[in-house]
Amino acid sequence: TVMFIVFLLFVLPSKACCSVHRRDCLCKCPVNGSESLLDWDTVQHKLPWNVVLLLGSGFALADAAEVSGLSCWLGNRLLVVQHLPDAIKALSVSVIVASVTEVISNVATTTLFLPVLAQLAVTLSINPLYLMIPAAVSASYAFMLPVATPPNAIAFSFGYLKVYDMVLTGILMNIMCIFIVNLAINTWGVPLFDLHMFPNWTNAYDNSSR
Repeated sequence: TVMFIVFLLFVLPSKACCSVHRRDCLCKCPVNGSESLLDWDTVQHKLPWNVVLLLGSGFALADAAEVSGLSCWLGNRLLVVQHLPDAIKALSVSVIVASVTEVISNVATTTLFLPVLAQLAVTLSINPLYLMIPAAVSASYAFMLPVATPPNAIAFSFGYLKVYDMVLTGILMNIMCIFIVNLAINTWGVPLFDLHMFPNWTNAYDNSSR
């Protein structure tokens, strides 16, 4: 759908009177025909290609992690948190995901981590939502680097900000947001999502993953 809309921008004329050739039209149409809404010269010089490459690399990295087996390796390494209290487990997951989402997109981060955390929670016999909810929310804590999210890249592309400025402000926001999401998941999140119970649907997930 998106590609079709972009194709139409190259085809549709920018002025309707140019396409019908009305004599009473006051618009100045070009001699060689009507101008389209979008042309390649405009795309080549004004499209922020660096933003496109940053986003594309994030999705490519997530797919490569799944194909190469990095996701399985990561899940095995996360087993070291099994002897920690549940609150520390959720905090550790939030910190790890918030750190990774600074270098790849939040969609790629959740694609990489959520299946791993779901299987990890089943292995540890805790409600998967207890780890997945902080991870999903922390994946949006992309405040520090231009590559973290498209709005960051767009703001950085204007040249008024330095990486140091974004890191200095973003790290404070990350710490505050990680604290808030862990406070929420360990207080009102427990009765709201029944996190104290091990759900029955995890048995089906465990069987399908084997």
